[in-house]
Amino acid sequence: MNEINIGILVNTHGLHGEVKVKPTTDFVDIRFAKGKHIHIQYQQQLLDVCVEYAKWAKQLLIVKFAGYDDINQVEAWKGSLLSISEEQLHALEEDEAYFFELQDCQVLDEEGRYLGDVIEVLETSANAILRVRNEEREFLVPYVKAFVQEFKREEKCIVIKLMDGLL
Repeated sequence: MNEINIGILVNTHGLHGEVKVKPTTDFVDIRFAKGKHIHIQYQQQLLDVCVEYAKWAKQLLIVKFAGYDDINQVEAWKGSLLSISEEQLHALEEDEAYFFELQDCQVLDEEGRYLGDVIEVLETSANAILRVRNEEREFLVPYVKAFVQEFKREEKCIVIKLMDGLL
């Protein structure tokens, strides 16, 4: 079962078991909703916890997990990744993709010529950027409709429109 990272537990908050979380998901309201089960990746184990509540505080979430009411119960989790199982993901629109789905995709031009493989997905405030590498070079492709013509999920393939200066 694959785990999908949804946040990083960065610190504790107060004395009553609350923690500060930096979300790494676009679906914060869904993933950290009351009653949702998530995993804390701690000491090479997955601890299953249930969200009691979550609220925003500046750029971080303050999250309380059911049954953890004391700072001493959660302090050791600092720096741990938070995740969900791949089965908990919901379906996206046809032109949308989860970042992990883009990783290792082949990139082709509109004529079907191989351009390289996605080696990294970079997140910016505006959009995702694909780092693509082939035997000769490495280049960046913004994951926007102007460049990305089609994402073939089943084939792990992305078709892009070549524009001057891209390669």
